[in-house]
Amino acid sequence: MSRKEILSPSVAGLCSETPRFGTDGWRAIIADTFTFENVRKIAAAMSRFLRNTGQNAKPVVVGYDTRFLSAEFARAFAETAARCGSIVYLSRAVTPTPMLSYAVRHHRAALGVMITASHNPYHYNGIKFKGPYGGPATIDITRAIEEYLHALGSDTLAHDLGGRLVEKDFSQAYWSQVEKFVDMKYVKKFQGPVVFDAMHGAGIGTVDKILQKARVPVIAIRSEVNPLFDGGGPEPIPQNLKPLAEAIKSNRALLGLATDGDADRFGVLDEKGSFVQLHDLMPLFFEYLVETRGWAGDVVRTSSMHDTVDRLAESLNRKVYEVPVGFKNVCEKMLECDILIGGEESGGFGYKNHLPERDGIVSCLLAVEMLGRRSTTMAKLVRELRRRTGPFAYGRIDMHFPVLQLKQNFLALRENPPQSFAGIRVAHVSTADGIKFYFSDGSWMLMRISDTEPLGRIYVGSHSQEVVEKLLKAGKARLFSKKVH
Repeated sequence: MSRKEILSPSVAGLCSETPRFGTDGWRAIIADTFTFENVRKIAAAMSRFLRNTGQNAKPVVVGYDTRFLSAEFARAFAETAARCGSIVYLSRAVTPTPMLSYAVRHHRAALGVMITASHNPYHYNGIKFKGPYGGPATIDITRAIEEYLHALGSDTLAHDLGGRLVEKDFSQAYWSQVEKFVDMKYVKKFQGPVVFDAMHGAGIGTVDKILQKARVPVIAIRSEVNPLFDGGGPEPIPQNLKPLAEAIKSNRALLGLATDGDADRFGVLDEKGSFVQLHDLMPLFFEYLVETRGWAGDVVRTSSMHDTVDRLAESLNRKVYEVPVGFKNVCEKMLECDILIGGEESGGFGYKNHLPERDGIVSCLLAVEMLGRRSTTMAKLVRELRRRTGPFAYGRIDMHFPVLQLKQNFLALRENPPQSFAGIRVAHVSTADGIKFYFSDGSWMLMRISDTEPLGRIYVGSHSQEVVEKLLKAGKARLFSKKVH
């Protein structure tokens, strides 16, 4: 294919495979399936969906992260959608996903489009769709766009831009909302210093900017654009946050904060440089919002999260809803019910009076506010929480594996589940979301297959780390076996 053909705005002809949307949009390897051609096709399909559902009078907002060619992919998407008749507001700069989601609501848009692969490895890119409520698009929306994608003809780009593409600054409205949600007077009370790790992603100049404004001492690391993300993926998990832990120790900081590639997920390290589990942060945030702000509302969490928050919610006479993995499921429950906080194990929390959307920036600032108001440290808060909620242990394995073998193993486990793992009896099994084994000793194990890459995941929750390790090992031997049992 010639350079001219690669750069052409034609949307005819598929690339190596047809894009399919998972629980969090579409992700693929750059230059394999994630191509300008497929991006333009999806833009054309989205425009046709909006036109045929009577939503073309409303704008579409488009943002992008710091990945390789994200800005160019965003412009290709925006120009194609405009040529297809949609009104498009394209961000003038790199955009964190929560900022893009807020822009959807602020501009009363029909949809939001974020060019990002979130925390995936550097060679991936992707597209997330956001609904008019400012959260992940429902499965009905993404399925409809997929159907239009498969039915595309070759005459889609009959129009010129016609003034329908406008560049916008999405930042001012978002920052105004953030400073309404976060109680800045208590942020200012935190003595610091804080180390903020943007992981070379869209969070660059976000959390650190607000802390500087509040005169909280802050050190920013990995705050320059690097599409290679130091050779890995911008995911705020312990093994990726060693530079943050080192910076905490060398600067004698009281807190470490990190955001992922598009800043919708976050991670926290305490004053010792130790990773704070999201299973601890969710109940801490929930209790803080109930006790200090007096907010009403219940909790929604994904099936991959430990039940620590359940124990706390019960003591506060609040309900806890468990939903399948994927923040769109959390979002749907936040729209249906009076939910104070919704979250998932992978580091994404959404809040009442803000957005039904993961916001890593707000979550980081809420951690600072909480510590400033309570004049304590994160390690002390976690110790006190564990004392009240009882023993807690958790583990997770992510492993790339040949997809056909992985699916065969998964199907065999679902159709003929073992009676025990590591000598611990299986009490019952749920297949509502992957395969979740509940054990006689109160432990549980969830197995899932990623719908965006050839990856299997195993999550285990228990009362001791020894049991967690045993179950992870036993689960790994079955899900990632080269021989179907």
